[in-house]
Amino acid sequence: MGELEVQRGGERVEVGGAMLRLLLVRLAVDAGRIVTTDRLIADLWPESAPAEPGAALQSLVARLRRAIGREAVGSHPTGYRLEVPPTVVDAVEFERAVAEGRPGEALALWRGSPYADAGDAEFVRAPIARLEELRATAIEARIDEDIAAGRDVIAEIEELAASQPLREGLHARLIRALTAQGRPADALAAYDRVRKLLADQLGVDPGPALREAHLAALRTPSTLSNLPARLTSFVGRDLEMEQVTRALAGARLVTLTGTGGAGKTRLAVETAQRLLPDFPDGVWLVDLASTVDITAATREALATADHPSDYLATRNSLLVLDNCEHVIDAAADFATDLLVRCPRLKVLATSREPLSVTGETLCPLRPLPDNQAVALFTDRARAVSPGFRPTESIVDVCQALDGLPLAIELAAARMRSLTPAQLTERLGDRIGLLDKGTRAAPQRHRTLRAVIDWSWDLLDEAERTLLSRLSAFAGGADLQAVEQVTEGTLDQLTSLVDKSLVVAADERYRLLETIREYASSKLDNAGEIRRRHAEYYTELVERAEPLLRGPEQAAWLTRLTAERANLDQAMSPRMFTARLWLWLVLAQLQDPLHWAETVDTDEARLLRRPTEELLDRLALEDGPATLALVVVRSGSNSRRIGGIADRLTASDDPWRRAAGELLHGYVASELSDGGIPRAERHFAAAVTSFRALGDQVGLTYALTFLSISQASRSDNEAALAAITEALGMGVHVPTLLQVQSAQLQARTGDTAGARRLLERAEQSTPADDPVSLTRIRNALAELARLEGRLPEALSWHRAALAIDHANAPDQFLALLRMNYALTLTALGDREEAGRQHELAVELAMRTKDAPARAVVLEAQAAWFEEGGEPEQAAALRARAAELRG
Repeated sequence: MGELEVQRGGERVEVGGAMLRLLLVRLAVDAGRIVTTDRLIADLWPESAPAEPGAALQSLVARLRRAIGREAVGSHPTGYRLEVPPTVVDAVEFERAVAEGRPGEALALWRGSPYADAGDAEFVRAPIARLEELRATAIEARIDEDIAAGRDVIAEIEELAASQPLREGLHARLIRALTAQGRPADALAAYDRVRKLLADQLGVDPGPALREAHLAALRTPSTLSNLPARLTSFVGRDLEMEQVTRALAGARLVTLTGTGGAGKTRLAVETAQRLLPDFPDGVWLVDLASTVDITAATREALATADHPSDYLATRNSLLVLDNCEHVIDAAADFATDLLVRCPRLKVLATSREPLSVTGETLCPLRPLPDNQAVALFTDRARAVSPGFRPTESIVDVCQALDGLPLAIELAAARMRSLTPAQLTERLGDRIGLLDKGTRAAPQRHRTLRAVIDWSWDLLDEAERTLLSRLSAFAGGADLQAVEQVTEGTLDQLTSLVDKSLVVAADERYRLLETIREYASSKLDNAGEIRRRHAEYYTELVERAEPLLRGPEQAAWLTRLTAERANLDQAMSPRMFTARLWLWLVLAQLQDPLHWAETVDTDEARLLRRPTEELLDRLALEDGPATLALVVVRSGSNSRRIGGIADRLTASDDPWRRAAGELLHGYVASELSDGGIPRAERHFAAAVTSFRALGDQVGLTYALTFLSISQASRSDNEAALAAITEALGMGVHVPTLLQVQSAQLQARTGDTAGARRLLERAEQSTPADDPVSLTRIRNALAELARLEGRLPEALSWHRAALAIDHANAPDQFLALLRMNYALTLTALGDREEAGRQHELAVELAMRTKDAPARAVVLEAQAAWFEEGGEPEQAAALRARAAELRG
């Protein structure tokens, strides 16, 4: 079921190579049964068999046994057999679950196209066809369960029926589902459509299942209602529909709130349609968008001359009051009066702001999540361009449109004339792009601009001013920033939140990007507002910079991380300088490199093109960020880095003294021979100082370097304790720390924990970080070697060496080659292992990294010793001892 996956003892087993996987799939098709040698050869090589097919098959079987266990593949005089119970093959278990009437369990096993690794091989065509048919049977059985339980599966059945238009069972279930949801008229229309389709395509009449479903729809009494029939499918919002349904079960007034275009009306109508059976005296929709006389509009919807309260006084009914926002006060009074006078009545209102009356339950409508937004876009795009297929860019489009259903539908309509890439390019002007909609829509919903105009026109002057000024913020802002930059009040801001124009979450206030673009076009005195914005955020970072080196560090990191977009927007030379330490603490090193191209400061020039004169001059500065950049750019210049360390340790400031200890340790361990014991003392002092200061980032670095020093003298227990504390700091964890921790876990006996950590790290490391990926794969190779899985270790080595290492440091490459050599030695390939040891030593000797040089020399010494050359080994070990001190 899907791509081949083998598990043994709960752990995944890698089966490498297309032919090996094809052989295993072929045996799994007949799991527990003998497959003859001739049959296997014919199925594995259908067009041209190898020169000696029997030998080739034997070789494949031998490799497969090494991969999954010798006992798993049995030999017999006529062929081979997969020696496992058939039930461990998911395809077999799937068939059994369907046969035993467990459709949910069966469908949970479906992972994709069956026997995917076999491609279009002849031997899987019949099994695939059988499984696909069984899946269709399971889906229909599960739909039957959903219909019986009263769940709304109409949209799902419609999609399935559209893809299999001649499958009568799906159409029968659609008719039954529509009937069960109180939509007999739609059910009868669905029957007419399929009856005509069968007659036109096959020349046959509907079968028994369709006729029975049709008869049930005919026998269902019509419910009093003026709800409009669907013109398009209803996509997404299942959770929201459940929320509204539950709310109406416990409250008499429920208000759907949300920004314009969020889909409030559609959700209200769909929910009301679903609830038709619960309100035998009628479900009525009253559209208030084009009226100020709510009583008259309600009377018209009810088709009565009586006052609505008289007509509904004794009726068990649901009234949907749609678009209340422009008559909000009158709507609130009207709804309250009706609910008091009509004890069996319930009201479902839609509004861009709450009615704010006693007993009201709010259901805020948020933007669509990505998967539902893409599904809606795809559905509407196919309506205008039947061959449309969604791409990754459609996710970006939907996110740029804030997940607003109306904006997504308007964008999808553009697929008549634009490609997804062209649409994406034009999203900078969303409002101009989405300026055409369906003529059947109300005027206020025909374009994105019209939707927001409707909300804008309902604001007073102060609210309009605040909304336009809020467009100056990128990614939102906290209350203090809003008040200082916009001069707006809390009451005005709260009113905009209530009107669904501002989103409030986690003590921050933000505009959806569509609203922000519109509000920006209305901003007067834009230059002054943007100047205030830049001044506020520059002062914020300047105030925070020294606090990022003490006990308030974590709180300020959280706050400034949330403001990243605003800080970018306020970029200037002054902001660049103030923000340097923040970037360094967060290890966001690409950001200062990017912004250095746009500003002109000493630090920016240092990042763009450092010179020795500039480095020496800036090494005399006092700012931690500047000095940190000098250290990074100084490479192996121990004179300059040592001078900075001397000045820092002589400072009266305890943080600078701690940083000086850290740098002294770095110089001693990395840039001088025999300095490792001295380095460890400096690192330990730095750990003590940073811990006392409450600087978690500084403490993380100090612990990391201390752990490396301890590991270099094989004190793995102490090294593991230090790296574990570093990982527990809760700050940015570079891959180096995870790999170091995993290697120490393995060396102290916890190989299972090491594997889990490395596998998580490999899955989360992006492909554009080759050094980290190589580091992880190198560690996985070492782990496999320690556990005696040498072929797996070799595979990981080759995966690591296959990565482009153009910019990797020499000591890193030296350790990579050394580890590879150790595995080759374990495999018995001493000649190639010797060549790799030579490469490792050559690379290490190009550096001043004493620990790295010592490690590779000791590894080469072991190789000489095993080869019977003790004098060579002894000389190398002596040199390594000098380097270690």
